[in-house]
Amino acid sequence: MSTIDPRDEPDPMRPDGPHGADRPHGGGPDATGSGNADAIDAEFARLTEGLSFDDTPLTVDDVLADAQEDDEPCIAVVATSVAVSRALAGAIRLGREARTDGIDIPVGARVVDAESGALAVGDLREPQAHDLAAIVSTALQRNGVVLFWRRGDRMTATRYRNGERGEEISPALVLGGLADTVEQLLLGGLSLDELGEGIDPSSITRTQALQWIAQGRKRRW
Repeated sequence: MSTIDPRDEPDPMRPDGPHGADRPHGGGPDATGSGNADAIDAEFARLTEGLSFDDTPLTVDDVLADAQEDDEPCIAVVATSVAVSRALAGAIRLGREARTDGIDIPVGARVVDAESGALAVGDLREPQAHDLAAIVSTALQRNGVVLFWRRGDRMTATRYRNGERGEEISPALVLGGLADTVEQLLLGGLSLDELGEGIDPSSITRTQALQWIAQGRKRRW
């Protein structure tokens, strides 16, 4: 029969026990795992800084609606008082050079003739449409222009002067003083292809631009 008191037996879980003596100080493996968890939490906090998780999550319908909106055709029409398209194309070409903010003539933009004055048009998204209007109004300086933009049921009209965006106005207030071509384009009764090829202002040289401007005459509304 053993005379050893069980209370005198070494406790393997105690630091001074037979196995505990070899353990690293600071809590052993648990300390390393806790350190890794803290590092992961800190990195996650850094990556998500400024994000809000309180926003309503997107549904499948939201995603499909956004995709359908992106697929909707859009059209931009910048109405000017320039008499002929060649003069306007030349002005736009030089207007791009005058800009100091780096915006460029949008791909797909072209200039066509209309009875009320030459138009800068294109199948452009809203930001590119405003870039085009800014360049046109920079070229024409104090002679204001109006940007019409439409996608689906939404139509806007925005004044531009001296390269600066002005107030938004009701399209109906301005359309009455313009050629029917503008309204037909915006309402879908006329397509850009039906207007012909037009002139791509980004494709002409500076010399051409100066010559065309000199030959053109401004028409007032």
